[in-house]
Amino acid sequence: MDFIQIGVTFLHNYSAGFIMPWLGLLSIKIKPSIKKLGILALIYALAGILLKSYFEVSYDISFLSQVLLLIILVMVIFHLGPIKSTIAAVLGTMILALGEVVFSIIYIKLFGASIITSSSIIIRMILPIPQIVIALSIIYLFNKYNLYLFNFKTIDRDSLKTFESKRIKKISVLILILLVVLFTQIALNIFVVNASFIMLKSIPLPKMGMISTVFLILGVTAMALLIKQLFELTQKESQYYAQALYIDTLDELYTAVRSERHDIINHLQTIYGFSQLGYTEEVQDYINDLLGGNILSNEFINTGTPGLTALFYIKSGIARTNEIKFRVTVEKKIENLRISSYELNNILGNLINNAFDAVMQLENSQRDVNVYIGADDNKYIFTVSNYGHIDEDAKLKIMKKGFSTKKGEHAGLGLHICKNVVEKYDGNLEIKNSDNHMVEFSVLFPRHIEKEPITAVP
Repeated sequence: MDFIQIGVTFLHNYSAGFIMPWLGLLSIKIKPSIKKLGILALIYALAGILLKSYFEVSYDISFLSQVLLLIILVMVIFHLGPIKSTIAAVLGTMILALGEVVFSIIYIKLFGASIITSSSIIIRMILPIPQIVIALSIIYLFNKYNLYLFNFKTIDRDSLKTFESKRIKKISVLILILLVVLFTQIALNIFVVNASFIMLKSIPLPKMGMISTVFLILGVTAMALLIKQLFELTQKESQYYAQALYIDTLDELYTAVRSERHDIINHLQTIYGFSQLGYTEEVQDYINDLLGGNILSNEFINTGTPGLTALFYIKSGIARTNEIKFRVTVEKKIENLRISSYELNNILGNLINNAFDAVMQLENSQRDVNVYIGADDNKYIFTVSNYGHIDEDAKLKIMKKGFSTKKGEHAGLGLHICKNVVEKYDGNLEIKNSDNHMVEFSVLFPRHIEKEPITAVP
């Protein structure tokens, strides 16, 4: 190999050694130092020249050897672990190799297969340019819009010690399997358009097809298992969200109780001062004013469930502050309903919040929100109604994830999560407009989900 060919090989390897780790590291949300990339690319390029020019290693062995070298260099120069280094190196190699496959096919279509194996220096210099431009464009987009595929920083190390550590390990293994499958498929595609893979030349095309099919089945299986894991994680996310809402309700209750305790002390001190000074009439007037102003929430309604009672206590205070007429009717206590307090609070809390938001846009005389709790022979009934009207189109969309009728920044998750929790217990969530200009959201739970009654032992 003459000096010019060595120079061309060096340039090819240097650009690949620079771009591939750059792409791969950005894909896992690591912005690499340009200086370190330059050092890595130089070592990578020199190793490529030694393999191809002096040891005369075949293309396939050289390709695999350089991928392994790239993983080691990323690990050493950027001080990363083996998993991060492997993912970054393989991702970067895959993106650049995929570009080579695509443009090789285009070149063969336009100019014939001979252009790929041409020894012309000019052709060899020009062929990689499009894929390099595409790779640099991807790097530009990653940097400008802070894009990435994986972010290892979001994984809490403490969580790896919990029960979820097995799931994280499963997902990591499945991702690595998918990367290996994709990498193998790209390598096979390169072999099809570039017949310089010595190791693969001896394999007949039918066997090559079988190998490709095996990897395809492996990839599809890994993808199916990944989807299963993601579905389970989505369910757990909904549970955590419901628990967070319940904790928020308890926090609000604690804050309200502390606030009212503070107010009561102030009022008692005032009454004590009046009594010490002998202002009997003033004491009576002050107490009358307090009772008329409802310093304590008298909406302490026994629902049979402490969590729900606390929720109504909080909501009645919020309603009073916002001049909302909030009425709760309990015809049947729910002591035996086999559903967790935080899930029941999640459902009714979301419905009440939505009702409050809806009537706050109306005049004071129309700020009506009613809650009904009852049962018949077949089901428990929870109804939250507010003054207003809902059209048929909104009825169909309102429980879909991401849909919200509210203005501003709303996630549109509340009713979607409510629906999931209700259906978990074989219930139904119904929406209708009543004759008295009220929108009713009714949650119906079958009686068969009641807890088994505890019988005394004789």
